[in-house]
Formats: sequence, C-alpha cells, structure tokens
Amino acid sequence: MFYWLKVYSLIAALVFAPASLIILSLFVWYEAKAQASARQRIYKRLSRLFTQFHFFATPLAISRSVSRSGARIQSR
Repeated sequence: MFYWLKVYSLIAALVFAPASLIILSLFVWYEAKAQASARQRIYKRLSRLFTQFHFFATPLAISRSVSRSGARIQSR
C-alpha cells in the first residue's frame, strides 16, 4: 500500500509540476505586461505635465523679436 502511494505521488508530481510551471509563467508574463503598460502610461502623463508646464512662459524666439523690434536696449 505504501508503495502505491509513492508511485501515485510521483506520477502526480510529474503531471502537476509542468502544469503549475506553465500557469506560473503565464501569470508572471501577464503581470509584467500590465506593469510595463502602466509604466508607459505614467511616463506619458509625466511628459505631458512637464511639456505643459511652460504655458505662461514666453518662448525665446518671441522674446528676442520683441526686444529687437522695441526700444533699443543700451549695450554695455
């Protein structure tokens, strides 16, 4: 009786070990994929936030054209 218990446990280990490895690898794959897409969304939102940060700032080209077309600034 103890012999058959060993045999059946060995057969169960041989059957369920690869299946559990496949399920575990699929879980890891989907979690890594979800984390990568979340990281990409976070980076995209951060880049939009930093590009819209200079909304009220005057661009360099406009500020140069205003200073050239306006009154002459004395040079030192």
